[in-house]
Amino acid sequence: MGVIPETMLAWVKARDEEDGMELIECPVPSPSAGQVLVKTHATSVCGTDLHIWKWDEWSQLEVPLNTITGHETCGVVVGIGENVKSHSIGDFIAVECHIADWTCDRCLEGNAHICEKGNIFGVNVNGAFAPYFVIDALNARSSPSDVPSIHASVQDPLGNAIHTLMGGPVKDATIAIHGLGPIGLFAVDAARAMGAKKIIATDWDNNYRMNIAKQLGADIVLGKDDDIISTIFAETNGKGVDNSCEFSGAPLALSNAIKSTRMGGVLNILAVYGTDPIVPMNEIVFRYLTVNGINGRKMWDTWDVMHELLIEGNLQIEKVVTHSMPYADLQSAIQLMLKGTCGKIVLTFE
Repeated sequence: MGVIPETMLAWVKARDEEDGMELIECPVPSPSAGQVLVKTHATSVCGTDLHIWKWDEWSQLEVPLNTITGHETCGVVVGIGENVKSHSIGDFIAVECHIADWTCDRCLEGNAHICEKGNIFGVNVNGAFAPYFVIDALNARSSPSDVPSIHASVQDPLGNAIHTLMGGPVKDATIAIHGLGPIGLFAVDAARAMGAKKIIATDWDNNYRMNIAKQLGADIVLGKDDDIISTIFAETNGKGVDNSCEFSGAPLALSNAIKSTRMGGVLNILAVYGTDPIVPMNEIVFRYLTVNGINGRKMWDTWDVMHELLIEGNLQIEKVVTHSMPYADLQSAIQLMLKGTCGKIVLTFE
């Protein structure tokens, strides 16, 4: 594994302002009891990282200054803390970023991804926009060895997409994906790989990402110039889709999703909204919809399904990951995200 240095250059939220990111020298961490030290291979850039860059109200409340950010990552174990029996030096892992305490009521009922006392790696505690990081051994998930690092690093957002889809029927179902950011694109890909009968994808006007959705296998891709609701009904024999997944955070998309889901269908919402949207509640009631709020990945059901899909080799992650660049170029990645001219961006460390 080579000699582990004493210091490293890491991206830190250093200033209380927009951007406020600096690449500075930091000590390489040592694993505490129950943790592993990981040499980073690749870290993808998330919408959460963009929120931290913008330094919005949520970020100011959640991210302590001088935190090393970045949470979607993979790498190789190079150090093992006391009492860790599950890992060995050289293990290739990807990170589950929701760090649970495993004692609260939510954890005990099987919902550790919404632990009442948990932290988020790369948000509340130091993360992986750095050549080395430490993580609880339980959160260092063994990754299929034949999956390249650039693809292995995106298991966090891919897992979000799969968790959202699995809130309703997928195989042989009609599915609408509202919002074609990277997670929405992963959902299009996963729905196809999981056997959906028809996939309808919608966005506003990001033609770059709408074209990716077509390449991934979406049967129909709709935008701002289309009548979303009437087209979805026309494509589903007047019924609406079985499973609507809302990823955009746009109030109009949420309304469209509610109104175009079939009677007794399912609406899964991973999106976060800047303001509370006006919700057509009567449509939910009289259409007898099941509405699921989705957060993160089920620990560990989502990971098990995701690894099955990765091993089967039917996902087209290379079409969603449109850019890779050295980790020193984080600022360039942020600018691409602000313009919307990218799918998923991965920072590399090798």
